[in-house]
Amino acid sequence: MKRLVPLWICALGGFVLIVAYFSPWTQDWGEVAAIWFDILAAIAFVLGGGNLLKMHLKAASDKKKGWGYSLITVISFIVMLYVGLAKFGAPPAPNQEFFGETFAHVPVTSIPDAVVARVEGAIPERAVHHPLHHSVRAQIGEENGEITFRGWMRKGQKSQLLRHRDILEWQCAIEKLFEESQPSGVLAGAVAYYADHQALSFTGSMTEEQKQALLDLDGDESWQTAVNELFDKTMVTTRVTMPDNGLPPLFDAGNPGKDLVFDPTTREMTVTGPLTNGQKDGLNDVFAVARPLDSGQRQVLLDRIRDAGPLQPAQQAVFTRVLDGSWTRAQLVDTVQAAGAVEEEDRTACEMLVDQEAGVVANIPLKKTVGENLRLTPGQIAAIDAYIADPAMTIDGLVERMEANGAFKRAQADAARAFLGSAPTVGERGKQLAFAMMKVTDESGAALPLNAAQRDLLLKGNRDQIAWIRGVGELFISAHVVKNSWSGEYRAQGAPFWWLYEFAFKPLQATIFAMLAFYVASAAFRAFRAKNIEAFLLLGTAFIILLGRTFAGVFLTSWVPEWASGLKIENLTVYIMQVFNTAGNRAIMIGIALGIASTSLKVLLGVDRSYLGSGEE
Repeated sequence: MKRLVPLWICALGGFVLIVAYFSPWTQDWGEVAAIWFDILAAIAFVLGGGNLLKMHLKAASDKKKGWGYSLITVISFIVMLYVGLAKFGAPPAPNQEFFGETFAHVPVTSIPDAVVARVEGAIPERAVHHPLHHSVRAQIGEENGEITFRGWMRKGQKSQLLRHRDILEWQCAIEKLFEESQPSGVLAGAVAYYADHQALSFTGSMTEEQKQALLDLDGDESWQTAVNELFDKTMVTTRVTMPDNGLPPLFDAGNPGKDLVFDPTTREMTVTGPLTNGQKDGLNDVFAVARPLDSGQRQVLLDRIRDAGPLQPAQQAVFTRVLDGSWTRAQLVDTVQAAGAVEEEDRTACEMLVDQEAGVVANIPLKKTVGENLRLTPGQIAAIDAYIADPAMTIDGLVERMEANGAFKRAQADAARAFLGSAPTVGERGKQLAFAMMKVTDESGAALPLNAAQRDLLLKGNRDQIAWIRGVGELFISAHVVKNSWSGEYRAQGAPFWWLYEFAFKPLQATIFAMLAFYVASAAFRAFRAKNIEAFLLLGTAFIILLGRTFAGVFLTSWVPEWASGLKIENLTVYIMQVFNTAGNRAIMIGIALGIASTSLKVLLGVDRSYLGSGEE
């Protein structure tokens, strides 16, 4: 019986996978079978590892013939198991971390009733009878003809629910449910709930007002405990000493940002709670964007470079060419102007449902126009001119002035930010100039380098910017609380597996291959003896391939004229590999495929039962 059960499992699983591969109607069967296969394979790996230890430990303890190799196998198995599972030293996987957020454990059942959103409707079944996605299954339900959602729905959950069933009634209900389940007031944009982790999340640091708002939701003792724990976690402070090379031109030391404090004396930056991505970007965005330079401003910059050392005419030409390639006033005006055009956006499911209920059956419009076509006013164009003339004006300052001088869409503000955000800063422009001018050569091809003073003049701004961004990055990582410390890649630098691979396996591999080269050469010399026609063909082909891979082979046939270039040894090598070798490989692969098919059928039909074991327990 113990052999018959595995036989039936193997046969049924194999035939299900074959049928599912060729029939789209049974594709779901294949997916379920594959999941069960993974589960059984995991169990088999565990049993196989235990059996390996049992057999080799017994061989070592009984000191059977070759017991030393068994001992080496056991030690190697334990070491590789350890280095494969141990994750300390490995950086957490970024796609599984939640930067800027802090968590506290809360079961779904402990979420207060005040955070339950309700809309009329029912949860439909999917056409293929799949359950709801696991990310929403624990939070969504039905009560008294209403769809309920416990907690705050995230955008990813909304997308999963919309994909559950492609009917307007359901999708409209989800759109309404999403709006109803969003945090409001002082909690808007700050709290979230992750059912997969059973965790309440808070972004940034929590104020007393926000803490009280969460407590006032009248949750149970578990909820109250989690809120207090979350508040304490978000009050933790982190300090980092910023680089001592001057403050960025747009950084306000007196008001560095929410939850941030900067001490000009010690140059310490302190953050309360984790640093969010928005705060990090705000701290990095404190370097002035390089404005277009007119002829007078260009001359001033060129004179400063000349004062630091001589410049050749070719270097001056490169200087002009780099500055000519920078953005212009007209480009910024056109970009913001274009963003003011009438926009098209997708209609909501609720809007299309209204059409359907009104009797529109076919050709329900999927898009709608939003807003009107806006042209920049003279005051807004003057704001752009003021921004170009004033290096101290920020991008946000430009947007505020444009909003104050006429109708201004959010799309236009986003376009202005995107355009200027992609433009180089003053420091980055200096680096571009330095690198371009250092590549210049004279008529003989000799380089025309810049002296140390010229390089420092052009590169200092970029060095300061890199140092500041590095300091902000250190603060960002130091303030972050790792959520999934074991999520890192086991091969990541610093992990035990990486250490073993880099400092044990690779040196041993290099040593073995270095010795193998001599062994292969001597073995080939002994084996390649032309005793018959087949051996002669093998020897000749191997000789051509080996010689064609070396410089000597190319040199020996370099005298062959172009009209007979096919006889050059490097071309003969390519011909043999692409024609004869490919043909042989195809024949071998066809044979392997037929062998796999026949062996699989023998296994599935129970003719070959070797996988059940040889009888040795």
